[in-house]
Amino acid sequence: MAKMVDFYSDREVQDIMDAFLERFPMMFDGFDSSKIGFVTKKDKKAKIKPNKPAIKLMKVGFPYDVWMNKTYVVVAAEGIWKNLDSKRKNLSVFRTMCAIPQGGFDEQSDNYGKIKQPDIKMFMREYAAAGCIPNWEENPAAKDPMAQTSAEVDRSMPVVEAISSEVIERKAVTVENIASVTTR
Repeated sequence: MAKMVDFYSDREVQDIMDAFLERFPMMFDGFDSSKIGFVTKKDKKAKIKPNKPAIKLMKVGFPYDVWMNKTYVVVAAEGIWKNLDSKRKNLSVFRTMCAIPQGGFDEQSDNYGKIKQPDIKMFMREYAAAGCIPNWEENPAAKDPMAQTSAEVDRSMPVVEAISSEVIERKAVTVENIASVTTR
């Protein structure tokens, strides 16, 4: 069980988030870093796993959100976080920010306090911010999002349309259709 001495408050992740909010105000519209609690967890060396993320985003539920005045808590794993270079730290924070949906800080929103499941739009934002480099977490060629402008990230964002806007007439498959298919 974790004890209070296993955690400490640290502003490094919050400072990176605030810098992203200044750099990309339209991308993170409605984002409020003052509604996020930031802590660093001291890792015991035996528990550090190679593929463990450096940052974990957690939602704060009722009744704790009432007296904490926080919607989310970001926990940085000390052992992993300290071994990342600034580019990897920025990319990790960017990914965490992308996991908070539009309206995540608005108490009137249906998305209040929710964490987005990774989807194609979220992946495309991270992909564009990393300079269109796949596997940005391992690939040293990934770009630092802080070194790019908002326009550069927007230009790099691939357009993915999963469902065509064309109206296509659909028909049920019949037994005759299946019977007419021949095999080689």
